[in-house]
Amino acid sequence: MFSIKSTLFVVLCGLSQVHAQDFNPKYANEFLNMGVGAAALGMGSAVVADVDGLHAGVWNPAGLLHQNRETEIGLMHASYFGGLAAFDHMGISRRIHAQTVLGLNAIRFGVDNIYNTTQLIDNQGNIDYSQLQSFNSADYALIGSVGKPTRVQNLNIGLSAKVIYRHIGNFAKAFGFGFDVGLQYRSSKYWAVGLNLRDATSTFSAWSYNLSPEMQATFLETNNKLPQNGIEQMLPRMVLGISGKLPLKNDKYEMGGQINAEITTDGQRNTLLSGNVFALDPRAGLYLNYENKLFLRTGVSQFQYFLDFDENKKLSLQPHLGAGVKLQSWTIDYAFTRLGLGGEGYFTHLFSLKWSFGAPFSTVIN
Repeated sequence: MFSIKSTLFVVLCGLSQVHAQDFNPKYANEFLNMGVGAAALGMGSAVVADVDGLHAGVWNPAGLLHQNRETEIGLMHASYFGGLAAFDHMGISRRIHAQTVLGLNAIRFGVDNIYNTTQLIDNQGNIDYSQLQSFNSADYALIGSVGKPTRVQNLNIGLSAKVIYRHIGNFAKAFGFGFDVGLQYRSSKYWAVGLNLRDATSTFSAWSYNLSPEMQATFLETNNKLPQNGIEQMLPRMVLGISGKLPLKNDKYEMGGQINAEITTDGQRNTLLSGNVFALDPRAGLYLNYENKLFLRTGVSQFQYFLDFDENKKLSLQPHLGAGVKLQSWTIDYAFTRLGLGGEGYFTHLFSLKWSFGAPFSTVIN
């Protein structure tokens, strides 16, 4: 026998988390931190220092200026939690001037076809499947970016503006906005440093709720507070990175790597280093490149402490693997990773496609 209490479990979890975020900003708009591009994710997301082109609009907008072709178009799809959730990305970037590159990235992270059974049982206690409905819970972001050089030689700056829309069926929705600022310095082709200040002025989302009487009753029956319209805030975080690369065997091969450190400002977290206000989360990545056509990648991230069955404290990490192939103007990338410490259902395959076309940068007319 179905019950309103059991069938609204997913919705209650989502709304309760949103309500809690009014007071705890740690995981507000967390889908924005998942990243785009299988090349970057195969490196453990350690890319802030040398990312370039289209995907730089998400990781570090200063890297847009290192786009090699006039235009780039990219797509990505990933299935998370054993196919329960889907992450999709689509973007375009274009050099409009020798010193200006614009980018536009669209992201969707959602769970589709969630059953809503609030009307499944009528007043006489009979089940009426004709009243069974479904809804979606999804997060959307539109990120517009610009990259330009500074007056300091080899130092580029970038700015990203984010517009956010989130909804849980017809029960709750939110609109938000925020800004990222990035810097990238490359004095040679062998090393680079980067900085990205994410949510530089904090990212805000305004939530509003439309709960039916049945859902309000379910909240009260399960000892949950009724969510109130309010503002959800995502506090600033800073990502620092340094990268290097080394040509091998007559320049046919190239090996490179990068180390990043993400510093959050929302209090204690389960990271390698954590204080009352700041927490530091390191990540690292390596790659091997053959003639700029074939790529192998690996990385580590999410260093976290956990207790085993014997109550011993241990350190865990999340591994990443990736590969890529470049065919003239097309680049296909793949990444394989695991979310958290879960079982087989938490392994995730990610694919991304990028098309680069138009005049090379060296021939773009000012």
